[in-house]
Amino acid sequence: MTARAAAAQETRAALLDAGLEIAEEHGLSGMSVNRVVAVAGVAKGTFYVHFPDRDAFLSAMHQRFHEQAGRAVTAAMAQHPPGRARMQAGMTAYFEVCLSNLGVKALVLEARNTPGVAADVAARNDAFAAMAEPDLLAMGWSDARTAAGLVVAMSAELSMAEMATGQRDERGREVLWALLARLDLNA
Repeated sequence: MTARAAAAQETRAALLDAGLEIAEEHGLSGMSVNRVVAVAGVAKGTFYVHFPDRDAFLSAMHQRFHEQAGRAVTAAMAQHPPGRARMQAGMTAYFEVCLSNLGVKALVLEARNTPGVAADVAARNDAFAAMAEPDLLAMGWSDARTAAGLVVAMSAELSMAEMATGQRDERGREVLWALLARLDLNA
């Protein structure tokens, strides 16, 4: 990688980091290009070198978060064969990534309602459902894809509750694990 390409990556990362900082403090409604470049310490034109518009920026923030979450989930799930324990390990990894990135709360909650970003959010959630599909198949679900989508939705809601308080919701997790046990048709 050239020095120029490395500098461009560093600037893009600084813009995305600034976006998360702003999202945590002000929500997406308080995120303007002017505010992002001020926090990142770059010129306004630099923003547009990396992102054509605010929606593309929000989508990139969401993508970066989901790539990080996806790596953690994949690593956690790799330690188990398909089934409930594998799905629970993946969900736990997702919760921990969310708790370590509280700035994504506004992004995860509000971005799914932002017209230019909603389709990307739905696609990334669908990718997580695809990861869980083998687990639901192993648990006896013939329509594992639909069931996986609902499990992802439950996980997303619990992660939102945890991010709102900034700490684990132990009772919520216990109930979710109990629900997963009941969803295991082979148990």
